Amino acid sequence: MARSTRHQRRRRRLQGSRRVAALGIVIVLGAAAWLMMSSRTGHSTGSGSLRAAAGTDPSDSPRTSAVVRRKVSPDPCETRPPAKPARASTMCWRPYSSTSPFNQRIRRSPAIARGSSSIVRWLTSNGPPGDLIAGVADTSRDFGHPIYYSASGDPVFRLHCTEPWGECPIEGDVIAIPRGARPAGGSDGHMAIVSLKTRWEYDLWQAHSSTTGSGGVLSASWGGKTRIDGTGLSSNATAAHFGLLAGVIRAPELQAGHIDHALFMVTRCTSGYVPPAMSAGSLCRGSQPAPKAGMRIQLNMSHAQISRLPVPAWKRTILTAMAEYGAIIGDTGGSATWGLEFESGSTYTSFGKPDQLVVFARAHGVPVFGGEYVFGLGNGVDWSRYLRVVAPCGDAAACGEGVQ
Repeated sequence: MARSTRHQRRRRRLQGSRRVAALGIVIVLGAAAWLMMSSRTGHSTGSGSLRAAAGTDPSDSPRTSAVVRRKVSPDPCETRPPAKPARASTMCWRPYSSTSPFNQRIRRSPAIARGSSSIVRWLTSNGPPGDLIAGVADTSRDFGHPIYYSASGDPVFRLHCTEPWGECPIEGDVIAIPRGARPAGGSDGHMAIVSLKTRWEYDLWQAHSSTTGSGGVLSASWGGKTRIDGTGLSSNATAAHFGLLAGVIRAPELQAGHIDHALFMVTRCTSGYVPPAMSAGSLCRGSQPAPKAGMRIQLNMSHAQISRLPVPAWKRTILTAMAEYGAIIGDTGGSATWGLEFESGSTYTSFGKPDQLVVFARAHGVPVFGGEYVFGLGNGVDWSRYLRVVAPCGDAAACGEGVQ
């Protein structure tokens, strides 16, 4: 009996030792796994896919840039248009083909345009960029680009250009336009109509009337067309002849927190044009070091730098696009030295729907003044320090040669 009791005690001690050993192994393995995860997390969040040329952010690392870009700038948007017109204005998607200059990311170490520093000084001499404004749909202050998508059963209109400037590219074209679609209320009167069936985008400048009837003639001072599965070039409703969808910031992109293309930039005047632009717009007087239409202006900041800026999330979305793709000068005008372009809220209000830019502004605390929601771009960024001009064709776009 005593021997059996001693044996049982020895067996219990042995089992206890085994349990302690097993527990120790579990603890060691758990600690190793925790250290491995911590190492991976710390490594991935310390770099970005965008890189300051002068190495202003030492945490950037090319070995982990792809990982960081997926974490900081996920791509929830489609790279092709939806099949149904009803979804096109509410879905986040990218116009034009992958070969479009607007859809080319800037290289890590792009060639910089001659005179970049002087051009940046000119751009920033009168202060930061102009604010983006929502809540001006259907008013004379609306200089955005309303975008409409035709569907079967829409009224059919014949397009007519009224200016005596020669052969208008869209003269006599017959297209379907949604009933109620109207141009932007400002003096530019822009209006874009996209046929998802034919893949053509028709761009109008100073369209003269809305499409409230059952069809007929729709007049505009001038216009052009480009394919939405093409480059987005060679239209004729902006100074640079870009399509009206090119580079505009749309409400679904802000909602998604992602803009996967270059932005459309407007300057007060230009000193000429370079590809991919086909015209200069209003020329500056004298020998000012102004930029040329078609130039790509980049915000030379890394993802890590942008993430540390004391700015709202919507602004980080815009700044990230300007760092990855840049902003291409496509038109002239306005009181600010330069600015970017919203879609027009008439895209929605023409059909009695809420302006989605206003809906976004209200939901994200964008300040309102006199009924207008002011997306202030200027504060929080040292524009004079971080802007630079990428040389023509300094990215992957086949944008031609020559300077005018």
